[in-house]
Amino acid sequence: MRAVLATIAMLIVGPAMAQDAVSPTQFDNHVAHDSAFGDIAWHIDNVNPGAKGPLVVWLPGSGAYPHFQNFSDGGRGVSFPRELLAFRDRAHFLLIDKPGLPFVADMVFDEATGRPIQLDSPAYRAGLSRDNLVARTALAISAARETLGDRIDRVVVIGGSEGAQYVFAVAGLAHADKAVGWGGLALPQYYDFIIDQRLRAERGEISRAEAQASVENIFTDIKAIQADPLSLDRRFIGEANRRWSGFGPHAAVDDMLALDIPLLLVQGGDDPKAPIINTDFAMVAFLSQGRTNLDYWVYPDADHGFRAPDPNNPGKKISIAGEIWNRVWARVMAEPAS
Repeated sequence: MRAVLATIAMLIVGPAMAQDAVSPTQFDNHVAHDSAFGDIAWHIDNVNPGAKGPLVVWLPGSGAYPHFQNFSDGGRGVSFPRELLAFRDRAHFLLIDKPGLPFVADMVFDEATGRPIQLDSPAYRAGLSRDNLVARTALAISAARETLGDRIDRVVVIGGSEGAQYVFAVAGLAHADKAVGWGGLALPQYYDFIIDQRLRAERGEISRAEAQASVENIFTDIKAIQADPLSLDRRFIGEANRRWSGFGPHAAVDDMLALDIPLLLVQGGDDPKAPIINTDFAMVAFLSQGRTNLDYWVYPDADHGFRAPDPNNPGKKISIAGEIWNRVWARVMAEPAS
């Protein structure tokens, strides 16, 4: 993912739409206590709570955003796809708070950085390591399994953007039945920045010599991060070394290849934040090993938010996320091939 790490599928609605949005009151709040990771807040939707169905776990994109956000203009945002949560009457949806973040908060932003004031705290940055997020998520899933018992008939873990970079590791640790990556990567995230510079040179936006100089600078940044991997203050592309030292060098395809459950990657072909050139490698790896448990859905003209050109309005885009989530849901509910 490139220069800005986007929180995928974060929807902001105005006051007139607020009553139709998913509400924090539609979730029951729980806390898992762990000696190593402290208190882990997790939340299960309370629509048809006694019904039997899948436990669907959503892993959000990057940034210090709670699951529910209130803005000063009356708008509201969420860190999950509302189109997916539309199926909450047929499933148990699990949301897990990021370290140091509440479930819902009023949003105030730093004008210089655009980052949430107070929420983008040392506690958040200290907890924002890949291994920490994987372990916390698996612990929350275990707690949800114990709480819901036989009301769960399968566990499906879905990660978007940054969440897609560790969703497959979570699926393995939590013994999930299916896993979905939405707008994610296959190769290390560091590689995205190099892809970007090389493509800029090929498009004639910069010279190849300029691209090479930029790549050399990226190598220098990586070396500095790995030399001080736990730092919370030194920032690269808006995040601390602690975040980058885990996410930057890790190849999600390794987590995928370790699994024999049904896997799905959903990717936009016009995604500047998670270049499809990176994600394509996952299918190459699976085909090269004769593996058949990965499906790869590519929407060639879709961007990171799964918006595509509007055929009726040149220069404008429309969301195609809803139709894709309908397709994903059919995949979630499908019985595995015998």
